[in-house]
Amino acid sequence: MKKFATYLLAVILALSLGILIGRRNAPNKPESKIIRDTITCTIYDTIVREKPVYRYSYITDTVRTYFTTVEHDSVFVEVPIESRTYAEDSLYYITISGWRPSLDTLILWPKETVITVTNTILPKPAKWSFGITAGPSVLATPKGEVHAGLGATIGLTYHF
Repeated sequence: MKKFATYLLAVILALSLGILIGRRNAPNKPESKIIRDTITCTIYDTIVREKPVYRYSYITDTVRTYFTTVEHDSVFVEVPIESRTYAEDSLYYITISGWRPSLDTLILWPKETVITVTNTILPKPAKWSFGITAGPSVLATPKGEVHAGLGATIGLTYHF
C-alpha cells in the first residue's frame, strides 16, 4: 500500500509539473484574428463639353497696332484684349484672354479613386476541449489473465 501511494504521488506530481510548465511555455494566442484586404481602383471618367458658354467677359487691356490695308496704307487701330471665364459648378474653371477669345471644346478626365477595405474576422480558436475516448484494448497481467474492452469517443468544444 505504501508503494502504491508513492507511485500515485509521483504520477500526480509529474502531471502537475507538466501542466504548469506547459501553460507557462504556451504562446499567447489572440482571441480572434482579423484579415484585412485593401483594394485600390483608380477610375478616369471622360467629360466632353462642346462649345461651352462663358459666364462673364471683361476688357483687360487695349493694344495699339498698325494695320496695313489693300492700298498699302497704314492705319492705327486699337485692339481690345478681352478676358472670358468659363465655369461649371465645381467641374471646371477656365479663364482665357485675347482678341475675341473663344473656347471650342473642353475635355476633362477627372480622377476618382475607390478604396475598398474588407475586414474578415476569423473566430477565436477553441479555448477548452473535452473528450471521452475509449476503444479496443487488451491487457495481459503477470498472472496470465487477459482483459479486453471496447469503447467510443465523444467530443465537446466550448468557447468562452
